[in-house]
Amino acid sequence: MQARGDPAIKLVLLGNGSVGKSSLIARFVDDGFARVYKQTIGLDFFEKKLQLPRDQRIVLQVWDIGGQTINSKMLSKYLFGVHVALLCYDVTDAQSFSDVEDWLRVANENGSKQMNLHLVGNKTDLVAHRVVSNEKHEAFIRQHKLLGGFLVSAQSGDNVLKTVYRISAAAANICVSEFELSFCDKVVRAVIPDASNGKQGEQEARTAMADEIEAEDIANEALKSRKTRPCCLLM
Repeated sequence: MQARGDPAIKLVLLGNGSVGKSSLIARFVDDGFARVYKQTIGLDFFEKKLQLPRDQRIVLQVWDIGGQTINSKMLSKYLFGVHVALLCYDVTDAQSFSDVEDWLRVANENGSKQMNLHLVGNKTDLVAHRVVSNEKHEAFIRQHKLLGGFLVSAQSGDNVLKTVYRISAAAANICVSEFELSFCDKVVRAVIPDASNGKQGEQEARTAMADEIEAEDIANEALKSRKTRPCCLLM
């Protein structure tokens, strides 16, 4: 798939098992990423050529490490040759945010010094259940001197493709303006629980949406993506 001269960017998503990593990958796949199987390490990755402004292209490989735990002996192999690592957490789950520090340590111990590190907060559509503020998100980026950070929703697609384009272009040292990136943006669709149910309704919404397992995330995403597809400059 990679044409001569097109830089290839290898990207992995790190984070706890319920933060929505597989849902983010499912969002990528729905937008035309092809599945490739790497037999030597028994791992899938998804590949797509991204068309950037001024006739520039990037071959992006998104590696799916699945539900690997932070102590997995395979993480060192998965992180070999990675250009970009996304440290993912769930904005409605304070523990997942706290654990990002451990995932950062793993990335630093097993990745190259040239690897770009970004903090990604997922499930921003669950506005009423958010517990990790923008201030905490930005403070973590500054404290650990990460390259950047983003807030996204795999459920609605908000800011997902824009983030992919931005980090891929940065890893390939390609300059893309905010105006050009705006074509990959998407409108937020917030999910607000029914206040008439009181605390019980709030807890049910929190359990059903914020803490759903990855398999349920993927199934819901696949159903919704048939109805609404984000617009972007993809080939």
